[in-house]
Amino acid sequence: MMFLKKYINIVKQDPVVFLTGISVLALAVMGTSVRHVSSTVFALLVILSFSVIKYWGKTYFSLSKQEKLFLIAFFLYTVAAVFSFYNVGNVDQFYKLFERYLRFALIIPVYLFLIKKNISLLNYLYIGAVISGPFLFIVALYHYITFPDVPAQGYYHHIIFGQLAMLNVGVMLSLLLTKYLGRKVQILILISILCGLATAVLSQARGVWLVFPAYVTIAIYYAACDKRISKKYIAIFLVAIVVLSTSTMIGDMLKQRTNQAISEVTKFYTENQYVSSIGTRLAMWGIAFEAWEKNPILGTGPGDFDDEIMALQSRGYYQGMEIHYSVHNIYIQALVDSGLSGLLALIFVLLVAPLRLFFGYVNKDEAGRLAGFITIISFAIYGLSESWTLRLPVISILLVYTVIIASHLRIVGSKNTN
Repeated sequence: MMFLKKYINIVKQDPVVFLTGISVLALAVMGTSVRHVSSTVFALLVILSFSVIKYWGKTYFSLSKQEKLFLIAFFLYTVAAVFSFYNVGNVDQFYKLFERYLRFALIIPVYLFLIKKNISLLNYLYIGAVISGPFLFIVALYHYITFPDVPAQGYYHHIIFGQLAMLNVGVMLSLLLTKYLGRKVQILILISILCGLATAVLSQARGVWLVFPAYVTIAIYYAACDKRISKKYIAIFLVAIVVLSTSTMIGDMLKQRTNQAISEVTKFYTENQYVSSIGTRLAMWGIAFEAWEKNPILGTGPGDFDDEIMALQSRGYYQGMEIHYSVHNIYIQALVDSGLSGLLALIFVLLVAPLRLFFGYVNKDEAGRLAGFITIISFAIYGLSESWTLRLPVISILLVYTVIIASHLRIVGSKNTN
């Protein structure tokens, strides 16, 4: 009852903060499993940012150099897409895809809104991540029971379903490794992490699994430097992973998908077999590089890559291969769509600007820094096998997570300085 009264008081004191917080929580839980949640949350945050539109300029000029660089990076990524219009052949497809690039610019006023209002929403993100573990696992398990031969997913594609589950595992891991938490809370988070990992496996998104070794490396480093988690809980957690991997359908799925990946790669290079999941990716990467060489600076234009495949198939090449406008690699996608300018803009907005910002603050909020680092590294690794930059829900999640963490570090840093 006291818990309920506490949050009723929060709503009464500042309903805008509560509304934005609940929106972020909903995004973390349902962003890739329930229709329109990600777009609705993103639109709501953008609309709220217009409530302080007259302070945008003043707020921007009050930011540090690193923060300005952070926001400029978002703007430049959108600009790179605009420039690539010069070589676009399929104009209708370009307009459909341009919304993906436009969201990078639209997140700028959201950051200014959070700074002006002095709103830190990182705790809502933590809560959403913890709730997402069991929620997404239930969705995945129901899908697996209903359709055992189909990768588990929510409303959207199974790959981005697994991406959110694994990303939230990383966010929860940052909480465990940097906060002094009670035993019950630690156990609750560990259970949610196991649920998230199981969901990622049930999604059968092999590119998502590549992030797990990075998480393990981070966990070992922090465990060695600062022992905040009991060795007993670490041992129990590792035993639980081993049991899941050897005695359940999760282990069978891991083995099956891994063996399948090895077989597809081998057949592509030895038999030129490109009609497979990985074979098609490898073939498309080769086609993309050939297309990029024709327009190395500005690229062929977003939405035109499928035209390259169709042109080749009309000449008898790559017969039977499914046609995609997605290259299934964000770095090669940026190169073929927007040329070197687009690739540099992507690296700048995804890696350089956020990491400089997260590690440039003088405050010692290690939890926020680690959450930011894990978020960026996760999306950088996802991009090796999936063009998530063309998927609206994932773009919204990346942008919202990033500005929530960045604004939190700014606000906490200002409080420490004062």
